[in-house]
Amino acid sequence: MWIIPVLFLAFGYALVLFGMGRFVQPSHDRMRLKRLDNPAVVHTLSRGWSALTSAGNLERITDELSARRRGPRA
Repeated sequence: MWIIPVLFLAFGYALVLFGMGRFVQPSHDRMRLKRLDNPAVVHTLSRGWSALTSAGNLERITDELSARRRGPRA
């Protein structure tokens, strides 16, 4: 019965990596979620992993999130 919690944690970790990979990629280069194929998903996961291991990219994620909260500038 230990396999269910392990799969749940692995799936959650993959979702975190995927989300980070999406935010690190420039918004003009992002594909829509419906258009993602297997190589694009793997590339997004690897981009999320590299963002997680390097602290410099995390600033870019937080800057983009705060810019989205403020809205577009006039």
